[in-house]
Amino acid sequence: MRRVSIRLIVSAIALSVCFFVLMFIVNNVNDHTDHLELPPYKCECPLVVEHGLKAEKFGVPKIEAPFTSKIHTSSNNTQTVPPLPICKPVNKSEPVQRAIIIYYPHHQSEYFFPEVRWLYRSWAEMLRDQPPTWRTDFLIFSYNLSTEFRRLGCVNRIRKTKDEPSACRLFLYVPIQFRVKAVVENNYQHAFDHIKDLPKTTNQNIEEIVTLPKTNDPMIYDARRSENLYMHLRTYGYIDSINTIFEGYHTFKMYDFVLRTDIDVFIYRHFGKYIPANCTLITGGGGYGTDFNRRKLRRIARDMDFAHVGLSGMGSTWYGSAYDGYLVANQTLNGMLWLAQYEFATPERESKLGTLMWPEWHYGVLLLYGQHLAINHLVGTNQIRIRIGSDLLDQSTTDFTTQYVQQGTRLNLHCWHTDNRFSKFAFKMGHYKQAELEKYRNDTTAQAYAMRMALESKYMTLEQMASLVQNISTSS
Repeated sequence: MRRVSIRLIVSAIALSVCFFVLMFIVNNVNDHTDHLELPPYKCECPLVVEHGLKAEKFGVPKIEAPFTSKIHTSSNNTQTVPPLPICKPVNKSEPVQRAIIIYYPHHQSEYFFPEVRWLYRSWAEMLRDQPPTWRTDFLIFSYNLSTEFRRLGCVNRIRKTKDEPSACRLFLYVPIQFRVKAVVENNYQHAFDHIKDLPKTTNQNIEEIVTLPKTNDPMIYDARRSENLYMHLRTYGYIDSINTIFEGYHTFKMYDFVLRTDIDVFIYRHFGKYIPANCTLITGGGGYGTDFNRRKLRRIARDMDFAHVGLSGMGSTWYGSAYDGYLVANQTLNGMLWLAQYEFATPERESKLGTLMWPEWHYGVLLLYGQHLAINHLVGTNQIRIRIGSDLLDQSTTDFTTQYVQQGTRLNLHCWHTDNRFSKFAFKMGHYKQAELEKYRNDTTAQAYAMRMALESKYMTLEQMASLVQNISTSS
């Protein structure tokens, strides 16, 4: 009994000591927490980091996005979001102006020009089905108005009136990777010295040549961000396809709707009569999302002080108003810059890991991650209406069933990474021959449409395709 009592006493003393030690720790932690300095309230400058330390170290610009709505905070600290912009639907029975927009890397013409040819050919085919009062231009941003594009009938002129025939228009643009000091200084004065003879071939004065960037307009040119794009993203292959939508806004703002797309697509005949309803921006479907990167992107949105509403799976093709496209492009650039600097290590940016991290986190789809952040923010702040049109845009070129094209409204076909027909890789290696045209002549499947457009574009001359567009657009 005596031993048990001693043990009980020792145990009680030990428990008492542990209790007092625990209370001391808790009190000290609370005292310390009460005196922690809270981070300052972050402004809506997406690329500014708290205290400005990273911004100063890495040269991240303070960007006030043009026409970006603020989230207003009331006196009781509850956030209120401004209402959506008033929707003024476009009447289908009235004249409608549209543009299909691509960026063309002229320095990689051997690889990309075959894709331009079939996209051009499918655009011409689509023109047959559009209403007589509609106009759909094919807009190309590139560094040079080469002979090939002039043979296709492409002009360097902005659309002025609604009754001009549908046309191919090419605007001269300085790619991010070429924005070295000698090119940028003096407001790009010598950026286009290589096209000094262009006015003679286009019957224009040098002052009439449309070039980008337009440095005297802050809505479409941010010198600091341009510098940072050169510094951090000049080697990223898809940066110009987004930056042209921002810097080129003045060349397409007169259109009711624009389709921003990659080059390796076919415009399908359904596009001829389809426009988005209810002032909605439609995107294709994107297969970049996993549970891991969706959580990661939500956290990154918080770091950027961006709104996030849980949207995911948006593809790289957009179809909506010109202004909506401009807004998405602007914020996508902000998102891509942030991600490139703070969320990827140097080996990832330099592709030293290849696809080891796919699909969880992969630098190759930086554009889609940046767009993910942009669209969630713009929807969360009531600046745009969105629809993920997985049944409309970026459809497969390999499907051989008639049910596929009859179900829903398929607006464009996008070449997937596949060896199945239609495969852009097999086409470029010469595996499909002219003799196969008859096989697909009366076939109504998506696969047959892609095969026919690609083969016809290959075996028609550029002048023949230009004449086809002229005949169709002037007869409508």
